[in-house]
Amino acid sequence: MNILLTGARGFVGARIAAAMPVIAAPSLRNMTEDGVKRLVDETEPEAIIHTAAISDIPTCEKDPDASYFANVLLPVWLAKTGVKAVLFSTDQVYGGCKSEGPYAENETAPANTYARHKLEMEKRVLEINPHAVLLRATWMYDMPLYGTANRGNFLVHMLLKQEAAFSAAQHRAVTYAREVAQWTQRALSLPGGSYNFGSENSLTMLETAHWLKERLYLPITLRDAGPRPHLWMNCGKAKSQGIQFRHTADGLEQCIRDYDLDLR
Repeated sequence: MNILLTGARGFVGARIAAAMPVIAAPSLRNMTEDGVKRLVDETEPEAIIHTAAISDIPTCEKDPDASYFANVLLPVWLAKTGVKAVLFSTDQVYGGCKSEGPYAENETAPANTYARHKLEMEKRVLEINPHAVLLRATWMYDMPLYGTANRGNFLVHMLLKQEAAFSAAQHRAVTYAREVAQWTQRALSLPGGSYNFGSENSLTMLETAHWLKERLYLPITLRDAGPRPHLWMNCGKAKSQGIQFRHTADGLEQCIRDYDLDLR
């Protein structure tokens, strides 16, 4: 299948590019709607995987116009081309939910600019193209890949920092980015709609951090970061379509094996 991939040098995009044959799109940063259409016309993809975004929450708060362009307009323009599309969204759309969770896809309550823009993007894309697939991803982790940027992530923080703070009250999963890349190809065949897409986790973030500290005998000092919004997803909808991620601890175990991180 001829697949156009945006954000091919980004954190998740680089891993998708390594997992399947794709056409890497150029940067969309200054592209117009006509430019997006021209790119799709020239590459003639059978499907688009869109990972490019501004995902840093403080950056989106400081520059909402840039966030709107990257997180709403660009994916809307891609949807208008009519090509089957898989677009990444975020678990942040649950940040304002009042119940503890885990949250199904219809329980959204975005609490920051990034999340509001991502949810608007989902709604507008599905209005334009009901066959589009929106993947609400968790915080992802991986070791660095040669020649690509490796954003700060849970695993790297735990391995490199002397101390870190995570919430003893927040329920949230973290997901192995290589597993995300593997399941993304399967997502191309999903019926249109929004899907919680990642690991599930019955532990709080602080409990997860203590689990990894003990598992790898890490010298890091952990403390409670205080209350944080639950970002706890129920992934039953994706599972019903055959997409089943490892639970957070099992995904970390797989990553430990893949990179031979166990020094015992």
